[in-house]
Amino acid sequence: MYVARLVCSDEACAEEVAHEAATLAELETLLCDCGCALEIIGWPDVAAEALAEVVTLRVQAASAARRRGEVPEAA
Repeated sequence: MYVARLVCSDEACAEEVAHEAATLAELETLLCDCGCALEIIGWPDVAAEALAEVVTLRVQAASAARRRGEVPEAA
């Protein structure tokens, strides 16, 4: 997810908005209410809340567990 600050390309309008999109290409295709293209002028400086949490998973191979008798053989 991308969040950007955008400004209208029409100098007479100069509307500034913040918008989020799944891809950068989507951000580049946004239009202002006046019909002109919006241009990316920056990225938010600070997120209001944590955007992601890192989770570490430990994976144990099933074959190693079977050798130790921890996982029964498939029928």
